[in-house]
Amino acid sequence: MEIPFIVNARKDTGLFNSKVGIWLFLASEVTLFGGLFSGYLFLRLYADYPWPERALPVLPGLINTFVLIGSSVTVVFAWAALKMREWRKFQIYMAITLVCAGLFMVLKGIEYNAKFGHQAVRLQGGGPVQDNAIVEGHLHYAKLGEDGLMVEVDEDRKKDDGVFKANRVLVKASEFSFVLTRPTHEAYVQEILRQAGDSKITLVEPYQVIDKSELSAGQMNRDQLVSSENAQVAEKGSELTIELLDDLEDSYLEARSHDRKIRTEFLSASWDWIRNEKGEEQAATYIVEKEVWKERRVEDGEKLKILTLRASSEVTFKVDPPFTLVLETGDLVKKANVDDSSVKLRDDTLVTGKVLKSPMIMGVDALDFRTTAQRAEAEALDPLPVIEGTWLLTHTPDHDSHDDHADSEDADHRNQFKKIWDCHMAWLKAEEERLKEKGRVPSRNDKYRVNWDQILAYGGLGYDADKVYQESKARTLKRAGLFSLDGFAGANHKIHKGEFPHLEIPRAKVGFESTFTPKWNTYYAIYFTITGLHGLHVIGGALVLGYYLFFGRKMYESNPEWLANRVEVGGLFWHFVDLVWIFLFPILYLM
Repeated sequence: MEIPFIVNARKDTGLFNSKVGIWLFLASEVTLFGGLFSGYLFLRLYADYPWPERALPVLPGLINTFVLIGSSVTVVFAWAALKMREWRKFQIYMAITLVCAGLFMVLKGIEYNAKFGHQAVRLQGGGPVQDNAIVEGHLHYAKLGEDGLMVEVDEDRKKDDGVFKANRVLVKASEFSFVLTRPTHEAYVQEILRQAGDSKITLVEPYQVIDKSELSAGQMNRDQLVSSENAQVAEKGSELTIELLDDLEDSYLEARSHDRKIRTEFLSASWDWIRNEKGEEQAATYIVEKEVWKERRVEDGEKLKILTLRASSEVTFKVDPPFTLVLETGDLVKKANVDDSSVKLRDDTLVTGKVLKSPMIMGVDALDFRTTAQRAEAEALDPLPVIEGTWLLTHTPDHDSHDDHADSEDADHRNQFKKIWDCHMAWLKAEEERLKEKGRVPSRNDKYRVNWDQILAYGGLGYDADKVYQESKARTLKRAGLFSLDGFAGANHKIHKGEFPHLEIPRAKVGFESTFTPKWNTYYAIYFTITGLHGLHVIGGALVLGYYLFFGRKMYESNPEWLANRVEVGGLFWHFVDLVWIFLFPILYLM
């Protein structure tokens, strides 16, 4: 049976089948993105922390807005060219549309890459508000020195062997304890063995599991069973390998399965006994209240000691000689301070030794005290004295880890962030005076956040607060403008190499650290969700339009109106993609 209105439209409605289908599909898309936008607004309005404002570089988003609007125009021109039976013009306009889609994704990729490489750290400390200052910037690189401690290296050497980002935790490892209840340790063991070098990692005690057949025979006591040759799974001094751990895990899991079966049988027999003694209805109450049940369980426990294998769930390996293990912070399940003697990894592996000095080393391009101010106000405190008492503004830089800094230079670095803050207070004073004339006041973002272009501007004036005030009052303070290519995707540490202040954060002061990914906060979680989903729509739409461009000739020669209808439907989807971005741009980039 022929399905009508595939090519030609109904005369009464002017619609054809695929056009009705795309409108129904777009209705579901409106529901999808409407829910995401509503969720974003709800999270922003009821956020319990300072919501990021104007956190994204505007220029790439603005360019992408015009790119998509332009592509919506060219896709209409491509459709019109088909209506006029001008194939060559159709090809040109559709090719421009696809180029615009590619340019959009390139700019979005640049923006994403900047986020994945931009570091943020929430500091912790004492006091009523627990510090909560946030520093943002670019991680530096380091390697292990001859003494096994972290030594900073130039970023040009980041691809050298042994060079890592300077946010690692260093542990002088002397022992490793593996938990056999975890399914696998392969990734960690491979990395441990790679870093161990010439150090030997050997089993401290033999791993033994009583043989079930000898246990069932009942001809030997428990001491004899433990010392039996069949009980030994791994000898003392066995070297650590993935295969050895796999064998130990298999032996432990088999023994645990046997013990669980025995305990289940005993528990079942005990329940049968209590039911026979007191009946089904009184059994539960009797178990709780009567001492005879407790005595029964004690008797069962003594019997279980004899009948179960009781294999050890942990194995310990010693390291000879101890070596410095470099751990990514994501491997840790607890905070590692310099005074700690052990670190536990995500798979419960315990690394025993000494946590070495492991500062985070970064070039700082933004300071954010909004959370500190919010917590201070919640405690009915004046935010400014609290901010000025934070570790970041009061610490004295320690250059022991890089001796190439001269003592005279140490004085220049001392309290550098306090100088930046003083300059910011001078800028804020001039800003308040300017806004007062207009009946306005600075926002919390203006008051408690120092952006990358402000840090560069303050540094260009030698961190002189008086000069900053005068330049700000005269409106001549040099900052990055909206259309400046400097900082196109954020602070550029390659262009401004050495201009951003250097900071070493002791591990004990790191409360939370992450790149600007969904891990950092809710804002970036929903940012990547919505823009990522929108990007998939751009790619999907471009693939469909590209199919019409490269494989639509046969359809065009068969019936030009057929291809025109298909391009019209694809164009409607493309307009929707454009419309979503027109909403996204002001909400995420400008507000």
